Amino acid sequence: MVSPLNWGLGHATRLIPIIEELILQGHYVLLAGDGSSLAILRDAFPQLDWQTLPGFNVSLSRRRSQCLQLLLQVPAFLSSIKKEHTAVKNVINQYAIDLIISDNRYGLYSKHVASVIITHQTNPYPGKYLVWMRPFTKRLSTRLLKHFDECWLPDSESKPKLSGTLSSPSKGLITKYLGYLSRINTNIKTNRSSAPDILVILSGPEPQRTLLETILIKQLKGSGLKTTMLCAQPERDKEQIENITLLPHCSPDEYYKLIMNSEHIICRSGYSTLMDLMVCQKTALLIPTPGQYEQEYLAKRASKLFGFSTISQNHLKSKEITHFLSTCSKTMKTVTPVKFKLPLLPPKK
Repeated sequence: MVSPLNWGLGHATRLIPIIEELILQGHYVLLAGDGSSLAILRDAFPQLDWQTLPGFNVSLSRRRSQCLQLLLQVPAFLSSIKKEHTAVKNVINQYAIDLIISDNRYGLYSKHVASVIITHQTNPYPGKYLVWMRPFTKRLSTRLLKHFDECWLPDSESKPKLSGTLSSPSKGLITKYLGYLSRINTNIKTNRSSAPDILVILSGPEPQRTLLETILIKQLKGSGLKTTMLCAQPERDKEQIENITLLPHCSPDEYYKLIMNSEHIICRSGYSTLMDLMVCQKTALLIPTPGQYEQEYLAKRASKLFGFSTISQNHLKSKEITHFLSTCSKTMKTVTPVKFKLPLLPPKK
């Protein structure tokens, strides 16, 4: 059973190479999840069985700080872990599952079958003002991760790591490195003649996803720059607003072509998006989700080590986006993408 967290589409799309490899090895694969994440995997693998498995849907604030909003949701988050753990028992019995692969869903483990969790946050970053809490957040994270037989880290085992200190080792955890997880096939030919000047990759939970979309449409509409905006909403219809094309979603091949051929890329600093860009060796202007401290950390790190640029969402209101784009580096600092490799699967219990 393979199940992604329904927090943006990245948790689902980065599971695609894992599922492909499992199928090649002859395994029966059951898709499990909810919302858009499950829809993406069902679309990519229409031949596979699937099961709805409700999870926790986080809600962000419209403000720059998310601390209070996220703290208020902690009881619901812990409750959802218990519900997931109860629900997975029925799925295991119904489909004779002998391995669970969970992407950031902390309740999907079992004492009776091997359980793996995929995460790049074994040591979560609570933000610069709450950095004193990091020993406590690490302890809580380790406690939740120890329910699993193995923890798979989507990153390089060698330095410089894309995830930095977010994936620092935790005592008692069996960890394996996967390399960069990406749905992209880099062997496809591209054609610059039909490419946009600007590619915007939207992602993440609401309402911040829509807030950034609104800001960027206002900034780019009428600019004369051919813009394609990937909206991360598969259920939505395609739209055209003057020079801006809004695509609900696209295939991996089209996604790769857009990344490779666009003059500029604007996106959140979500981990899955960063892995895609690292695989393509393309930089971008990163706009972290306000108050999402993991993204703020990743954006600064990617800017310092890999040639990306970053600005806060609040600064977009003071200057034109084209001003920031003019200062962006288009060259990634020398780094070899670490190709995905499925590790040996844990033995059956």
